[in-house]
Amino acid sequence: MKRTILYLFALFLVMPLAAASEAILGIDGEESTSVGIYIKDLRTDSVLLDFNSQLALTPASVMKCVTSASVLSLQGGERRFSTRVSLRGAAGSRGVWSGDLVVHAVADPTLESENFRSRRGFCDSIVAGLRRRGISRIDGSLAVEHSLRQQGPVMQWECEDIAWPYGAGLYGFNWRDNCVTVYPNTGRISPAAPGLEMKTERSTAGNDFVRGVGSDLLMVYSRNTRRDWAVKTTVPDPTAVFEAELREKLQDAGISLGTQRRSDAEASETDIYTHTSPTYAEILKSLMVRSDNLFAEGMLRSLAPAGLRKDAISREKELWATRGVNPRYTIINDGSGLTRANRLSARFIAGVLEWMASSPSARTYCGFFPRAGREGTMRGFLSKSPLKGRVALKTGSVSSVQAYAGYCIDDNGMPTHVVVVLVNGFFCPRSQVRKGTEQLLEQLFL
Repeated sequence: MKRTILYLFALFLVMPLAAASEAILGIDGEESTSVGIYIKDLRTDSVLLDFNSQLALTPASVMKCVTSASVLSLQGGERRFSTRVSLRGAAGSRGVWSGDLVVHAVADPTLESENFRSRRGFCDSIVAGLRRRGISRIDGSLAVEHSLRQQGPVMQWECEDIAWPYGAGLYGFNWRDNCVTVYPNTGRISPAAPGLEMKTERSTAGNDFVRGVGSDLLMVYSRNTRRDWAVKTTVPDPTAVFEAELREKLQDAGISLGTQRRSDAEASETDIYTHTSPTYAEILKSLMVRSDNLFAEGMLRSLAPAGLRKDAISREKELWATRGVNPRYTIINDGSGLTRANRLSARFIAGVLEWMASSPSARTYCGFFPRAGREGTMRGFLSKSPLKGRVALKTGSVSSVQAYAGYCIDDNGMPTHVVVVLVNGFFCPRSQVRKGTEQLLEQLFL
């Protein structure tokens, strides 16, 4: 206790000088850089460091901390997405179904995802369900129905991000992380993505992808001439990729599927399979550790599944306002933080983190954050420090933005301190910002 009091007194003496010179991380050009920091000891309710904490800055993927806290608070961690598959119409003779195969989609972002391999096999389960009912021919076609509005990439995202896997938008039906593998030097696309056109041009400046929002044309600028060169890209129509794969599976199983709808929405239905996603807690843990933008957008929209994106964001802001975390001077456009147009203060983020640390979901929520030196985007952070494993932070980075938010934790994995560091518009190498943040945390906690 005595050591803590002496340290706080020393920090009190130092802070005015640091604030006056606007240098707290020790990075080049810090006087022209926007920095917001808020660090609080939850055990003593003492603020250890408050530096421009009310400054509204771009949080990048630290936005996912707020999204995850909102979803866990409002929805709980045990809920799952349920995607129901049915036959609509009526059974005919000799294994013929007079009607359509219908997928009732709910914007589950995890369907056939690489990140939940144990839950893959959606097409195989549909085939098995049809076989159990002796269906060998469906006279109608495939109908994928959903209620999601505002599909695809968020309009505030940068066009340059859309073609890359991290820029996959959320749709009413999502499939294989909404990505396919392309082989630019042979023109091959795997799995097949009907409607996606690829054009390759040689470049001496490096490799790049360009595909506008809603566009079916993927421009590949390549200096790689190897025939087996393969990269992943996003698709404009995940349903088309799914349908092509399902039709192939059905054909292999000896089940024919027509191309014209044969039933209306009022016709009776027979369920053949219901796919359940991982729990919300599992999805939130995955998206936080890997910083998955598609998962984050899916979880945000789960707050208002039949509404617009702004409806989900409004519900999120209302939640924190009722908890005393003032969202008045915040700008939120997405759940992932990919847009540079979001604006959050270190104080606002810290308020969310502090509330969650004292909630019944504290252990679950804290467990979403990757441990320093061990997991995900934090694997190299503090990896050679005594703080390795004792700090759990979500990182965020886009051009000229580096952000950290999370906790210092005890031996039981429970939060002892809230930590938020937001750095915008820096001129130094990103490694300097990381190093400056590491040194700051070591000064505070060692």
